[in-house]
Amino acid sequence: MNPAHPEDPNRFDGRVALVTGAARGIGARIAATLAERGATVAGADIAADWADDPAATAEAAGAVHTRHRVDVRSAGSCRDLVAEVLDRHGRLDLLVNNAGVVRRGPAATMSEDDFNTVLDVNLTGTFRMCQAAYPALRDARGAVVNLGSTNGHIAVLDTVGYCVSKAGVLHLTRVLALEWAADQVRVNAVGPTIVPTDMTTDVRGDAAYLADKLATIPLGRMAQPADVANAVAYLLSDAAAMVTGQTIFVDGGVTIH
Repeated sequence: MNPAHPEDPNRFDGRVALVTGAARGIGARIAATLAERGATVAGADIAADWADDPAATAEAAGAVHTRHRVDVRSAGSCRDLVAEVLDRHGRLDLLVNNAGVVRRGPAATMSEDDFNTVLDVNLTGTFRMCQAAYPALRDARGAVVNLGSTNGHIAVLDTVGYCVSKAGVLHLTRVLALEWAADQVRVNAVGPTIVPTDMTTDVRGDAAYLADKLATIPLGRMAQPADVANAVAYLLSDAAAMVTGQTIFVDGGVTIH
């Protein structure tokens, strides 16, 4: 239990959380939620200077205690990020792997470069960050949440690289949970359906696509960044102390049929 709030297992006082892709969208909301619940948040993004990045939201700016640059395509960059966080905060308890990209198009014509880029960022990038953070997480008996997707569980047209990468993230989560359980490091994933962020601007602008998409969601709406952030916070918290290797789908029922 959290010693600062022994009665509230949902608090993160005294803990340091690292969130990748934190400058905008889902990552910004995750950072804000963890900060609101007492965590010291180190936010990382490929943006070199968030202050000059028009996509960096006020939400992220207000929630992140320290800002860092990371390129998850580089193992060295991931290791440097962890070293920076440890230097600034002295510890690392929680890791959220949120950085991700998408490339859309039919599988028959998608370029190998686009396919590889998506896998390199979404899947191998998640592996690189987990590997870089592992020694610190082991020392802290910490927790990891990886951002998956409903696309990692069901087949979706014109997103082959994204689907395959997110399926890999979900299974990577299970393997790491198994390997790291002896060190009391929990690893889980969250799989959202469509969320209104910059990544989905193009498809949300297609009225026919959006109508078809919403028809697959029993609850009849998109997931909001806060819906995703609340699930992430639960899995990181002591309230989920006996949960590891699992994926929570924040999808309004997409994956139940």
